[in-house]
Amino acid sequence: MLVEIFGNYPQIKVLDYLLMNPFGKYTKQQIAVGSEISRITLNTFIGEIIEKNILIKDNNSRLFLNLDSPIVKILNRTLDDFNKIEMEKQMENLDEPFDVLSDKELDKVFDENAPDIDLDKLEHEIYLNEMSTLHIEYLDKDSNEFKLSFANI
Repeated sequence: MLVEIFGNYPQIKVLDYLLMNPFGKYTKQQIAVGSEISRITLNTFIGEIIEKNILIKDNNSRLFLNLDSPIVKILNRTLDDFNKIEMEKQMENLDEPFDVLSDKELDKVFDENAPDIDLDKLEHEIYLNEMSTLHIEYLDKDSNEFKLSFANI
């Protein structure tokens, strides 16, 4: 939601991801993957987010959203307001009747895919895919012709 309003900036993508997944503990790689940015980009500003007390690092170097942070509280209230406005707009344009779901049913709908995602496994797969070597094979040293090949480690 923040990305739709404030733009497709890496910092916004990270905040959006963390606010949508507020109870997890993540590695930097998991935050980067979840936010759909590179780990290198994340490293350029993650320290500022930690310094502003938006994120807290635990003893295992996992990061989690500081739900007691005034900034996080304001962002959550803002997201709630944006969601209410959007829901009101959608309700005005609703042409057909809708089903009313209980809180338990809504929890099931919104949590349905969460168990299917193993962030540790995904992080490991990304790590393996990023591990590669560059091989240079000279075909003719006099003309500097060469062949490049990549191999995963």
